[in-house]
Amino acid sequence: MTDAAETSIRDVSAQMPGRFQRALTDLVDGAGRWQLWLAFAWEDIRSTYRRSLFGVMWITLAFAAFIGVKLLIFRPIMGGQDAAYFGAYLLLGFFAWQFITAVVSSAPIVFTSNEGWIKNDPIPYSVYVFQSIAKHLFNFFFTFLVVIGFYWYFDQGLSWHALLFIPAIGVYVLNAIWVKLLLGVVCTRFRDLTHLVHTIMRMMFFLVPIFWFPAQMGGLMTYLWWNPFAHFLWILRTPVLDKDPAIESWIFVGVVTVVGWIAAFIAFALYRRRVPFWF
Repeated sequence: MTDAAETSIRDVSAQMPGRFQRALTDLVDGAGRWQLWLAFAWEDIRSTYRRSLFGVMWITLAFAAFIGVKLLIFRPIMGGQDAAYFGAYLLLGFFAWQFITAVVSSAPIVFTSNEGWIKNDPIPYSVYVFQSIAKHLFNFFFTFLVVIGFYWYFDQGLSWHALLFIPAIGVYVLNAIWVKLLLGVVCTRFRDLTHLVHTIMRMMFFLVPIFWFPAQMGGLMTYLWWNPFAHFLWILRTPVLDKDPAIESWIFVGVVTVVGWIAAFIAFALYRRRVPFWF
């Protein structure tokens, strides 16, 4: 190895701790500006429904109509199943999937959609990540009203395991951060990956047990079990509907969370400063 190459490697190694420190500072500082990204997220939602009669309640009405149509179509198809149970199964499945797919599908543009702000304002990049997640959580709240109403109608009951719904939402948010950090950086550099992510999410809709039951898949379920999106859905739906803590899925999701955060933080630390030059 030449002296020049060795010097270059030493320089990069010396810069690494600083990059990780700056990335961590960005995340901490961004999280601390919660009033800013909450205001941005709420204003984004308000502007979407400005001057409409029902305003942000359109989120609730649209989801209620969506669930109603899905139940109308799928319940006759699944005639062999208990109608009320399948209705609740479908309801919780779509509810979880709507948040998951919104997070992943919007992650590739979390930085490119804020190009003007990034180029002109010294705001921590993580603010845009938290803003995007806050917007998803606002939508989540308005659609949750529909879930409460329909679930009460289906009368499936609840057990203490249903309290796992709360940490499941926390895990969703924790994973949403690293997904947006990782895809935001990578897809800003490689724009074709944005379209690949959207294509994958369209396919995942049919590969996740939202409107079908694992028992119906036979031997294919051996492979579908490894779909991480299925486990993220199960940690929310299974404790509520089946009164089962879904331990295996929690372990699976825990591993995905740790690995995802490591990969995302490394990518964010190494390439954060290059994002403005990739626009």
